[in-house]
Amino acid sequence: MTAIHHLAIDVSDFDRSSKFYDPLLSWLGFQKAMEDTGFVGYVKDGFLLVLRIAQDKSEPVHGAAGIHHLSFSVDSREAVNQFYNEVLLKMDAVEIEDPPVDCPEYMEGFYATFFYDPDGIKLEVTYTP
Repeated sequence: MTAIHHLAIDVSDFDRSSKFYDPLLSWLGFQKAMEDTGFVGYVKDGFLLVLRIAQDKSEPVHGAAGIHHLSFSVDSREAVNQFYNEVLLKMDAVEIEDPPVDCPEYMEGFYATFFYDPDGIKLEVTYTP
């Protein structure tokens, strides 16, 4: 079996990003597995998502080389709506690209909300049947 074991995201402001990702990942069922100065790891179903302080803190450019976006899967359209209402709308500072929306141009039944982390990385919470 092949699976992605972990993904590390470099962030420009560790405290700001931790405050952003903590409620988001907790709601999605991730558990904080490790933490040190400028480093935190969250785990779910054998996948580890790591935030670490960036060495180069230059302004990120969406669409430049690197990760374009990261999508988290949920089990239903209702879960997308719940995430939007219970997490995104309660965040102090989040750029929301789209509230929950059908996206048949991607795939039949594709339903998601799109938003950005504090460093401009595009994120989505997605349901596909």
